Amino acid sequence: MLRTRRIRKTRGKRQRAEGPINRRILISALCRLRLRSRPDASDGFTLIDLLLVILIAGILAAIAIPSFSSFTAETRLNEAASELVSGLQYAANLSIRYQRPFGVIADASGNLFRVYDNRYRNDSSPHHDSDPPVDANGVVLNPLDKNWYLKDLDTMEALRGVAITSGGEVIFYPDGHSSSAGASFVLSSGAGQKTVSVDGIAGRIRVK
Repeated sequence: MLRTRRIRKTRGKRQRAEGPINRRILISALCRLRLRSRPDASDGFTLIDLLLVILIAGILAAIAIPSFSSFTAETRLNEAASELVSGLQYAANLSIRYQRPFGVIADASGNLFRVYDNRYRNDSSPHHDSDPPVDANGVVLNPLDKNWYLKDLDTMEALRGVAITSGGEVIFYPDGHSSSAGASFVLSSGAGQKTVSVDGIAGRIRVK
């Protein structure tokens, strides 16, 4: 009888001791499960993070795209002005070298310009055996790309969007002067504009 009471007391003590332990184990397990269910920074971005990134990227794009477009238009306009100036300078150099007139025609309706030998200006036949060789209407060879010196701005990718809004013609003579007292050509791209002018007396070329 005494032994039975001792066994019951011992079991009661064990049960009382194991009760808090079991509760602690259960609480610990629940905490671990809760932590696992929480998003961790190492797992990646949350939906809010992604939305913020998209919003910021949209704002930056809205600011950058107009500036980039304006920069591109200005770059193409400068390139077109450089092409026209090169053509004018080449015509002036040819007139001194061959001691006869050479000219440049800029056609606003066709959006192109050409450098020509004035002897064959109105001659539709090519003269490839002349010095220098010329194509129809006296168009001379471009010394850089070895093609006929006719620049169609609409077909040149680097000059896309640039237009000759005011054309004309200028002829250079061996003594350095040109046929016009103040010839000018206007190039436009977007809101930008460049004016290439030729001083009739000195043959000086300016861009503004």
